[in-house]
Amino acid sequence: MKAAIILKDANLKQFNNFYDTVIGADRGALHAIKNKIKLDIAIGDFDSVDEEELDLIKNNSNKVIKLNPIKDKSDTHEAIELVSDYDEIHILGGIKGKRIEHLFANIIDLINYPNASLKDEDSLIEIIKDNNYKIKTEYQFISLYAIEESIITLSGFKYELNDYLLKTNDPLCLSNEIINNPKIELKKGKLLVIYSYGD
Repeated sequence: MKAAIILKDANLKQFNNFYDTVIGADRGALHAIKNKIKLDIAIGDFDSVDEEELDLIKNNSNKVIKLNPIKDKSDTHEAIELVSDYDEIHILGGIKGKRIEHLFANIIDLINYPNASLKDEDSLIEIIKDNNYKIKTEYQFISLYAIEESIITLSGFKYELNDYLLKTNDPLCLSNEIINNPKIELKKGKLLVIYSYGD
């Protein structure tokens, strides 16, 4: 099962609705509807939309969950919890923007829900927890950060490693270029991976 969670800054120009469930998180619901995407669920406190916009969301969503604005979890986190048992959760947007603290919160969500990923038009952020991970070769660069101490072997990259102990405070694996038939062998630990297309 696959779910998409649409945030307000998502690039939806090439949105393909191959998802079992499509969720709009707060103003992301309005953004989806304006891009002619039918929502299964709209969720949020909706403090960033006016009454007319909220009516539009209600009329174009199968289900609307209105949250109390005084809450302990972000709208995105609440959306993830709705589909936490899905195989894949694609969070569209949530990487750029003025509120960098939300990006940090989103990354924490990925750590807690490794079946989720963050994607925008330039980048992809997700978790590697085992050797079944498939590298996304459409990107030019990959960065790896240890969520917990990890032993990794890298091949098919500009900079290769053999049984390297990557610690949580080690930025060594920043912006490694994907070359040919790349492979990541993870013998221990868990990694945060960030892809980018480059300049």
